[in-house]
Amino acid sequence: MILYGAALFGSPVSKIIDEQTMTKVEETALFARVAQSARADGKEAYFRLHRYRFAAMLRAMGSANGARVLEVGVTPGQFTELLVGAGFKVSGADLDPFTRKALWDRLGVEVRQVNLEREPVPYPDASFDWVVFSEVIEHMVYSPLPILREFYRVLRPGGKLLITTPNELYLKSRMRAIARMLLWQSLNTREEFRHQMLLEGEARYTTHSRTYTMDELTWLVEQAGFRIELKRFEAPWERVGLEAERLLHAPHRVLAKAIFFALTAIIPPTRSMLLVVGQRPTG
Repeated sequence: MILYGAALFGSPVSKIIDEQTMTKVEETALFARVAQSARADGKEAYFRLHRYRFAAMLRAMGSANGARVLEVGVTPGQFTELLVGAGFKVSGADLDPFTRKALWDRLGVEVRQVNLEREPVPYPDASFDWVVFSEVIEHMVYSPLPILREFYRVLRPGGKLLITTPNELYLKSRMRAIARMLLWQSLNTREEFRHQMLLEGEARYTTHSRTYTMDELTWLVEQAGFRIELKRFEAPWERVGLEAERLLHAPHRVLAKAIFFALTAIIPPTRSMLLVVGQRPTG
């Protein structure tokens, strides 16, 4: 069951207790509460864009059972709020833990500062049951292997690493690349090139350094010592904009999105997101 506090703001997000798994009704209620929080926080558009990714991640993690989770790359904090609401015991690590400090305080989540490419993860060995690394690996400038080995270190034996990242072979991206090649153009637009070249210091992490195929991502996870427990092609971005109410305002756009969604549903490797769960061996 879900127990709701007297106020949404000013107290930790409500917890789901006394059950091992969320029902569909509970999941819907939890997402509605976080959507309300995002709206009050001025982050409604971000939550709308990412809510299907969040749902896929929660499904992959299953029941909380009091598990300790380290979320790496917590900003803006919406999935953090979902994790807390689902009953996980959450800690965080982020390049900038200060901007959203009021949210971390409200959720009762400690977030420690770290630059993953320069520093070890700031938590002791074997501290967590889960590490969540969602939509971050593509921002790393160097090889992510040392970072993945750090996650292995902070996980207890049997603990699990969840990674999501954009699919290098996403149908929309491939079609765009083919179109630009046929037009004898750079794969990046002029604006994209100039934006990336002007980034300095830690601002480099605001753009993608590279994306991965499923084979590449699972190879990296295995090289770091994990056993692959789950690998799945997900379609969170394809679902955005297919809401029935949008038919009244932009029917042609909704139809085009629906056709595109159907194509990726038929051919899973062309979907927009990779989801991988690796487990640290117990032996």
